Amino acid sequence: MTSSRVFRPGPLAGHGSDLWLLDVGKPVLLHRTRDGATATYVIPGGSYGSGIVGHTPRWLHADGLGCWIVGVDGIVHCDHAGIVTTVQSTRISGSALMNGVLATSVTGVDELTLRTMGGVFATVGLPAEVRTIYPSGHGFVILMRTGRYEPGVQRGSWCAHVGLDGTLALGTAWEIRPWRGLDTVVDVGTQIAVGKGASFGQVLDTELTPAFSLPLTSEFPPWATASGVWMVMRSSRLVHRLGDSGFATQSDIARPHFTYFCLDRGLTRPERWAGAPGFPIGLAVVPELGELWISTMTGTFVGATGSGPVSMEEVEFDSLPQIPVNAPLELGEPDEWTEHQRIRLLAENRAAGLLGIEIDGWFPTTTSILTFRIRGMNGVCARLMSVFDRDGRPRLWQGAPTLMEWINLDIMEAGGLERLCKKEPGRFGYVWT
Repeated sequence: MTSSRVFRPGPLAGHGSDLWLLDVGKPVLLHRTRDGATATYVIPGGSYGSGIVGHTPRWLHADGLGCWIVGVDGIVHCDHAGIVTTVQSTRISGSALMNGVLATSVTGVDELTLRTMGGVFATVGLPAEVRTIYPSGHGFVILMRTGRYEPGVQRGSWCAHVGLDGTLALGTAWEIRPWRGLDTVVDVGTQIAVGKGASFGQVLDTELTPAFSLPLTSEFPPWATASGVWMVMRSSRLVHRLGDSGFATQSDIARPHFTYFCLDRGLTRPERWAGAPGFPIGLAVVPELGELWISTMTGTFVGATGSGPVSMEEVEFDSLPQIPVNAPLELGEPDEWTEHQRIRLLAENRAAGLLGIEIDGWFPTTTSILTFRIRGMNGVCARLMSVFDRDGRPRLWQGAPTLMEWINLDIMEAGGLERLCKKEPGRFGYVWT
């Protein structure tokens, strides 16, 4: 069974007057030119979950020759004529593009591969596994993790510069414990280390080791663009850290809101900044048009770049392609599969309080209404759940903990039984959770 949905922008990349947009879950690439015209290309690769915060199985790099699509499906290139070429089919864990040179790494392999459209021209052996790669000066700056992912193994950090010709300049390995939260190194005129697990960033010295702290960090991996490196923090956290409400770009307190920014020369405050609601997905600058584009789990936004605050508006595309939504082959007929799952979930959870499951609609917008009782509470509770995600993959609960154990845990985390008992019954006389 086949249905469809509208293309949803995910990862972004810009160069010259071109903007490249990749769908959040499907292997579909959109090329937007100076006049706003778009072309759509299907690229090799699978469909991946698009509802997990911070999960980016594929990402983009753009230059004068087109767009590189890099990630779990390997390396694919699409030129301006729409010719799609599979460059490598094995998984890539990290990459960066500089002056036509693409640097890539693979998990578990202690080396950096340098290639152009003409092919691989250098493989740089390294003393540890690459964690991140970013453009820097006349090459790349990389952060490595020493040790392996094994119980009891302490994994420290180690940075290096790699030139466009493959020349390696190693820094000094860091002490392990003080710097665990720093997982990314970028070049903002000097090298700094940031990370979602760190309260503060660190400026690195000539040995590429932490020298002194910065007041800011980046809660998601930064984006290297033609206008500089853009970092991102929750708007409320940025305002609290700087003690300046001028950076409060939030427009809707009901949704998570983030501020994207480039640091000033003193590395103490944003030089330019923009706000957007929803968890971050992608950011790109289209330099010849002076545009900043941001994609989030809420929508896509654009503004005119410059110094100071950037006013962002939600994008209203003239037209976006419809993308086929197919049920995975192993499911068979999706509505029959849904009925089998309804029977399974009832059998597994009836003793724990599940009363019934009503199925509404058809693939891929099928929903289920669960009715259940909670110990210590009078009346019947209900919850509405989607059976499939936007790309047709199953969302119904499977495995441990059971469905009712998960519902009970979710209720406890949302304020517990006391809060639930204060809710008034809604539709059909149920207390909706």
